[in-house]
Amino acid sequence: MSELEALNGICKEVNAEGEVNENHKVQLSAAFGPRFTKAWEALEQGRVKKYVFKPSGRIVWIVVGKGRDYLIMPTAEFCSCEDFYFKFDKGHLCYHIIAQKLAEATEHFDLIEDSDHLYEILIKEWKRTAL
Repeated sequence: MSELEALNGICKEVNAEGEVNENHKVQLSAAFGPRFTKAWEALEQGRVKKYVFKPSGRIVWIVVGKGRDYLIMPTAEFCSCEDFYFKFDKGHLCYHIIAQKLAEATEHFDLIEDSDHLYEILIKEWKRTAL
């Protein structure tokens, strides 16, 4: 089973139960080690952001890291971090993707609603910091 399949399975359970229980934490820790610890810290510290732009309804996920913000595209399983670029093709998920998926499953994230005219400005900023 791939890391992504394992994470998606646990997130499905978490979503159905409404919380991350101790068994889930044990499974996540066994599967991801320190990456789960960092993802959990990001979740607990409120560093996972869901931007919804109006009226288009575009959604952008951001995980605030130590040095910059990371753009997450969950449907593409994409993250703008270096870990993603160097290890994703080996089946490795960065902690930002893990944090986003857990945040979405638990509905524990900061929801930020902005107008569409800010979308281009923010996307340019998030892409710029990814280089």
